[in-house]
Amino acid sequence: MLLAIDTSTATIGLAIYDGSSVIGETAWTAGNHHTMTLAPAVLRLCESVDLNFEHIKGFGIALGPGSFTSLRVGLSFVKGMALGLNVPIIGVPTLDILAAAQPRSTLPLCAVLQAGRNRIATQYYRYEKKKWVSQGELNVFSLEEFAQSIQNPTLVSGELTAEFRTFLRRNNRDIRMATPAMCLRRTGFLAEIAWQGLVKGRINPPSELAPIYLHTKGSLAV
Repeated sequence: MLLAIDTSTATIGLAIYDGSSVIGETAWTAGNHHTMTLAPAVLRLCESVDLNFEHIKGFGIALGPGSFTSLRVGLSFVKGMALGLNVPIIGVPTLDILAAAQPRSTLPLCAVLQAGRNRIATQYYRYEKKKWVSQGELNVFSLEEFAQSIQNPTLVSGELTAEFRTFLRRNNRDIRMATPAMCLRRTGFLAEIAWQGLVKGRINPPSELAPIYLHTKGSLAV
């Protein structure tokens, strides 16, 4: 069994994967209460599928970008659990989770995440060999800069407010917005990606795992 945890934003997600299917999944809006709500929710989810901690063979964790504080809550929790159970951790960039949920398309995909102060974190993908493959580097734009940066038809997906979605549609006809349901991150996809990493031995040493977060001035750091 693999337990996946995503604390990138105000929404926390958990999923349990058994190698062939997602047997348990939940998500909720935690606001600023990640520390208070994470551990009890993990316990409830495990109890709901009759999973004892000793049956967990690995953890998947979303690395960001996202909120500095919330990312560290999730990463610290997973490192502690993995140390106690002596099992590996697989870190996955948050926007890769969002991309994995998108249907196949000949258009390029831009996965986005609101970063505060009217900014958007962006990562481009192209569909290759039956999966979305990241292209280039993670970037941060103002909303206006992002709208201006897209020069060709592009699928855009991510957790955006209604105001952001309306602005982008009105200011660039090349932007093809995914439906709101397709813009939600599902932790089940994180679990699938992490399981593949576990099977292939792509393990992240805990000492090397660090969140991808956004500086207040808009640059990226790890």
